[in-house]
Amino acid sequence: MPVDGFQLPADHKQRFDVMEMRIGTDPSYALKTHKGTGYYKVPSLKGVWYRGPFEHNGRIATLEDWFDPVRLRDDYVPTGFKGSDSKARSVTGHPFALNLAPEEKKALIVFLRTL
Repeated sequence: MPVDGFQLPADHKQRFDVMEMRIGTDPSYALKTHKGTGYYKVPSLKGVWYRGPFEHNGRIATLEDWFDPVRLRDDYVPTGFKGSDSKARSVTGHPFALNLAPEEKKALIVFLRTL
């Protein structure tokens, strides 16, 4: 995925598996460091269920919590790392799959646990 502020070279769509979706996260590491390529490297989902806690800072303990839209609220108490103040705070992250029906969410989590 290219980061905001990075112009996708024309030949990269053919040469690489590039998803042209932009998600609006901080592009600093992808553009301003010596390892910056202009792309986010999306990790494999293989074994994702045992790699928690989730989020870049470990604030979400389980897949069930990750797919719970309650985590977007300001009064949400993170289930993973809480920090020294242990205050409630929203964990925004990516909004994908937060609006699934309960049975679809359960099926998605079951599927992710098979990888």
